[in-house]
Amino acid sequence: MDTRRLEQALEQLPHDTLLTEIPQVQNSIKHLLRSNREMREYDPEGKDSDLLAAISENESLIQRYEERIDLTLKVIRERLGEAAAREVGSNVDAFRQQYPTTSSNNSNDGDDGVFL
Repeated sequence: MDTRRLEQALEQLPHDTLLTEIPQVQNSIKHLLRSNREMREYDPEGKDSDLLAAISENESLIQRYEERIDLTLKVIRERLGEAAAREVGSNVDAFRQQYPTTSSNNSNDGDDGVFL
């Protein structure tokens, strides 16, 4: 899903659903990070091309999920106000510190990644 269509979809969500969007995406990121870690542990020398491709796909998806989080924060700010955006944003910051990714700002389509 392109950014504009995602933004339009987020703008249509009820407030309570909008507020649960970010934790759901963060949960997906946690699983993708865990999966990548496990694949790297299984193939520490990076010789398995299938695992390398899966890791790369997951990293791309994580980047899109990070963009989705940023876009959701923008919509929360517009629809629910600065106070709500600050509160949710502080949770996002804490999550990003606990689960660092190679990027922290990037959303596209609804791929599911490669989980082990």
